Amino acid sequence: MKKMTLAVGLMLLLTACSDENNEAENTNSVDDSNLENENNTLDHGMEDKSAGFTMTDDGQVIEAQTPEEEKAALLEAYGEYIAAFNAEDMERYMAIIAEEPEGFDRDEDRLALEEAFAAYDTEYTTSNETIVKFTPERAEVFAEISVSVSEEESGAETQQTGRQVVIFKKETAGWKVSGLHFIGNQ
Repeated sequence: MKKMTLAVGLMLLLTACSDENNEAENTNSVDDSNLENENNTLDHGMEDKSAGFTMTDDGQVIEAQTPEEEKAALLEAYGEYIAAFNAEDMERYMAIIAEEPEGFDRDEDRLALEEAFAAYDTEYTTSNETIVKFTPERAEVFAEISVSVSEEESGAETQQTGRQVVIFKKETAGWKVSGLHFIGNQ
């Protein structure tokens, strides 16, 4: 089950690695943490650590003012990101990833996902997709997400739910995924 939980984490997060080689030694003590490293599971090495969302008193996510054409393009890009992942279509998936993501290393992400796609069947189901921050160059899309993972070899299954914010940046070819933050539900 630990292996499956780790797989869910892998599937939810882009690999969040930088070009720097900051190897940390794990001594299996309670003092071990990747929080000392520049790139960690909490902020993914993001230079701009302002990603997030705001909710109203009744728990509704507050939507950013976004021009209708950009809103449609962003939600279409988000839908393609989810669909490409669910299809385990690596070329299609990499086509929606930014050329120079701000939150992870593109090549390392590809290698990690190739391994994960070979070992696991994973399906993302999303709802409440909402653009929560928007500028003409950068935007953030919030969604509630359910992830179902099954290990192909053993058939073991697990499910995780949570909230995510996918960061997009505008490139010549359109909106591309540049980073991701995930908060799991208990």
